Amino acid sequence: MRCVLWAGSLLAVLVQAAVPYIEFDGKDGHIYHELDPLSQNIPLLDSQKHLRPPPPRIPTTYDIFIGVSAYRDGVRCGFTLFTAFSRATNPKRVYIGVVDQTMPDDPKCLDEYCKLANAHWKECRYKDQVKIDARHALESMGPNIARYYQQQLVGDQEFCLQVDAHSQLLQDWDTILVKEWARTENEMAVLTNYPLSFRDLSDDGTYTQTDGSHLCDLMERHKVDDIPYMTGIKRIHNSEHPQMSTFFGACLSFSKCHAEKRAPVDKHMKWLFFGEEYLRSYVLWTNGYDLYSPSRHGGVVFHNWTAKAYELLYWKDVPKDREERKWKEEAMSHNRLRAILKLPFHGEVDTTDINVYDQGTVRSTQQFLNFSGVSQVDAKLDEERCMQLHWVPYARPEIIELLLPGWSMYSSSTEKKSTEEEKAAWKDSVEAIQALGAKLEAKDVQRQEPAWLDSLKEKEDELLKKLDATLREKEDLLLKKLDERNAVMSVSEFTPALVLLVGLALVALVVRGRWSKI
Repeated sequence: MRCVLWAGSLLAVLVQAAVPYIEFDGKDGHIYHELDPLSQNIPLLDSQKHLRPPPPRIPTTYDIFIGVSAYRDGVRCGFTLFTAFSRATNPKRVYIGVVDQTMPDDPKCLDEYCKLANAHWKECRYKDQVKIDARHALESMGPNIARYYQQQLVGDQEFCLQVDAHSQLLQDWDTILVKEWARTENEMAVLTNYPLSFRDLSDDGTYTQTDGSHLCDLMERHKVDDIPYMTGIKRIHNSEHPQMSTFFGACLSFSKCHAEKRAPVDKHMKWLFFGEEYLRSYVLWTNGYDLYSPSRHGGVVFHNWTAKAYELLYWKDVPKDREERKWKEEAMSHNRLRAILKLPFHGEVDTTDINVYDQGTVRSTQQFLNFSGVSQVDAKLDEERCMQLHWVPYARPEIIELLLPGWSMYSSSTEKKSTEEEKAAWKDSVEAIQALGAKLEAKDVQRQEPAWLDSLKEKEDELLKKLDATLREKEDLLLKKLDERNAVMSVSEFTPALVLLVGLALVALVVRGRWSKI
């Protein structure tokens, strides 16, 4: 008996100590990455390694909102709701909003839930905690628009969960998800992925495997204007901790509800399907949110991936007389997405309210493209992002500081001031270089007396030496920083240095050119 207990304890220690890794065959060959999620909230730059995301804030009591968008899926939608209420630790604190898109004769989500509830409790318990936005299926314009309506059902709940209409939630899912979210050590965390299948569950309805689902790779793009979208589930083996990710999965997301309110779904993206999740990733990340895949311990939402899930599709129900309009509106949505991502596009684009819905202000578009491995120049330069990622500090932390009173990204006002002064110094340097170039051009035209030129030449020679020294210093610094990088990070962090280097080099050439003519 002791041997059995000892062996069991040893196995538990080995599982706990096993290194998480991800492995798959991708478009670039066999991919293998060992992961270190305990370091993921530490920025890559040495100068930023002391910075951290805001810690999670969990009130003593809290309500959870569940958003569901269903398309002609009433029976399975009802089962999803039933598992949410019947398996919650605190079902009285669970509120559900359903956008139920049906034909007149289709089963309705709430009716199907009540059938299961009546059989279980002899009443349709918790019915008053469900809001239904009932819509005719023929009015559907795709999942993105449905999720816009879904967001309008969010109340004053603390946490928000989004699941597909053909899902099931495991026992005590509500307390487990909050604990898993807290393990990210990030108030701005969004737990998200494509959930594993019902078939991954044991016969008793529990999950006993050591894998976790992860999103990290895009379908291969052949042209730079191709819309980015994910390949599907990649499994993290030995998944013990939430894992930072680049991509949002619409089948599951769990976060504070301020994410739903601060990063709204774009109601102008009609018919958007491929690209919907990349857009959501972008909007959340540029508004200061970070995406994490739940570990195996936090995997409490499972998905019905059977073929039946795809039998009733909104695009198959589009009336013939609306097909041409549908294709035009879908093309305009794709162009709207390209415009947001600064990708080339041709044809019409609707930019209505584009700044309201799709322009995050905490991090930049370029930062997200770099973080997610998408090139605006050449699709062949796209990269998978399945390696260990690291937190990118906010470009505008004051926005998050306003959201979270009492938290500051910098440890002191002095440090913040120093950083701001450093940014201002870069700007002043570039402006000074530009002004110097203009002055040299003007002096070249004037051609005044030699005495004046001799004096100016001495000053310019002195300045040129300083410029050359600064140029060498900045080159060495930049090369050192680049050598330190072993993983992806935003190229925007090096932009000021690159701008200054180019500017200094150009001025040096201009100065030499000017004196060679005199």
